Amino acid sequence: MADLPKLRLKPLREGYSFNLGRQTVTTQTESGQPRQRKASVGTVHTLSPTYKCTRVQMQYLHAFLRAYEAQPFLAYLLIDDIDHKWYECRIVSDDIPVSALGDQIFTVQLSITATPISPSLQADLVNISAYDVSDGNPKLFFYLLEQLVNVDLPNAP
Repeated sequence: MADLPKLRLKPLREGYSFNLGRQTVTTQTESGQPRQRKASVGTVHTLSPTYKCTRVQMQYLHAFLRAYEAQPFLAYLLIDDIDHKWYECRIVSDDIPVSALGDQIFTVQLSITATPISPSLQADLVNISAYDVSDGNPKLFFYLLEQLVNVDLPNAP
């Protein structure tokens, strides 16, 4: 993943929608709850980020799309976590809509798939527990834990 080209533009936060890829197959039943089972790994997220580009950024984007056409690349996205991360992506649409706002600003919307970052079940369970224990305020939980480790325990007799 480290040797893939990086798209060095950040999408607009307000023009950002995505569908999380799930590794679950759901089968509807005639009555009652549907059946679900884990599918094979390899699902992808689908998203349509919008980029607002200056003339220089638009020139960069055109060059990037031509140079790496039909190849995977890294994009800095906000999907699996609360922080942006680099995701391996592919453009999946045949056409890329571009709108011009005068001759200085352009908006571009890409339809892409992104490979999910491998989850850590242990980290997920810790986050769920912290949320439950703190009644929906995990910052308080981690603040109290930090205070215990860094202040209370070192000052203990």
